[in-house]
Amino acid sequence: MSSSTGDHLSVNDNIIINLPPQTPIIFSSGSNNDEIRKKRMISNRESARRSRMRKQKHLEDVKNQVTKYKMVNQQLMNRLRLVNHNGHIVEQQNKMLRFESAMLRERLCHLQRLLARPEFQCTLLSSAWPCNNIVTL
Repeated sequence: MSSSTGDHLSVNDNIIINLPPQTPIIFSSGSNNDEIRKKRMISNRESARRSRMRKQKHLEDVKNQVTKYKMVNQQLMNRLRLVNHNGHIVEQQNKMLRFESAMLRERLCHLQRLLARPEFQCTLLSSAWPCNNIVTL
């Protein structure tokens, strides 16, 4: 028949088709076309099977990541609960220590006022503490 100068030729009932990235496939009339069609169908089925397998693998990987992230999240939540619990305990202890500190300050002020009275100063200086009653000869 006729021929053309391009990549797609029609010569003697044979058709050449370039399919990137594979090598050109030659289609001819008759039983050869059926054979090529079957090969292409098998190739397409195999390609689809590989694609489904890649998709399944990706899905499994994503599910594994989700499971891992859920476990890490649960661990972090447990740690947060523990830190919050310990924080509440420390707050209660601080509250009790502040109260105790205020009571002790009040008591110290009261004792200092008592000691500042003149009637207690003479007694304290002479006999309140045995070490103050040293007799020299």
